[in-house]
Amino acid sequence: MDMQETLADAGAAQAAAARPAPASGATGPTPARTAADASAASVAKPYFCARGLGLKTYAGYAYRAVDVDARAGELTAVRGRNGSGKTALLLTLAGRMKPTEGSLSAGGLELPRQRAKVARRVGLGLFKGLNDLQENLTAARAAGAEFELRGGRPRRDAVLSYLREWGLDDVADVRVKDLTSQKLAALGIALAFSGEPDAVVVDDVEDQLTMAQSKALVSLLREAARARGAAVVVGVTERDLAAMADARVYLAKEGE
Repeated sequence: MDMQETLADAGAAQAAAARPAPASGATGPTPARTAADASAASVAKPYFCARGLGLKTYAGYAYRAVDVDARAGELTAVRGRNGSGKTALLLTLAGRMKPTEGSLSAGGLELPRQRAKVARRVGLGLFKGLNDLQENLTAARAAGAEFELRGGRPRRDAVLSYLREWGLDDVADVRVKDLTSQKLAALGIALAFSGEPDAVVVDDVEDQLTMAQSKALVSLLREAARARGAAVVVGVTERDLAAMADARVYLAKEGE
């Protein structure tokens, strides 16, 4: 499979991944689900379940022979050096890229056959070149636009309340291009959770950040997984960040 074709598939799936609209008459963000909402069955069976998963491109394997068990209400860390295939694996789990070998299911749905349905149920943090935010939007407008994509017409006070949940109310009127790297990453996480997804995947929690800032983001993800009953998967390079997760998957670069 050509990598350009794979990325094209990812973009197409992202464009089709409109989340379910809120109930008729809704004017803003809907209440978050809690971990108690996750059924006993979902606790017993991983939300993401992969066996022998691989993605081969014209340049070789992006990743191969990967097993994943990521459960609702937990944070799973995918750890590996740059170039080990973390981003490709995260997008595969989310239904935005197609694996070339192995088996994968998400919420009982088979991938890649049902990846359009999976994409609607799995939220994405910000992935460069895939779902970048418009630089001139303020954080509040970016959040409002996210809710509007699902047919809602959120009031400003509802949007501000939602941003406050994520510690972003202080930058509500700051343009995306002027946000710090930490606040931008946090905004991407908040938007990923805005549609009450069953699962969320996040990358680049270390990009241009200190270790303390990265740890704060991983803590935010771990708390969100527990509070909202979602299966959350984050890509990291540092061992200390992976140790903060409930479960870990290690990716080695091809040839290691």
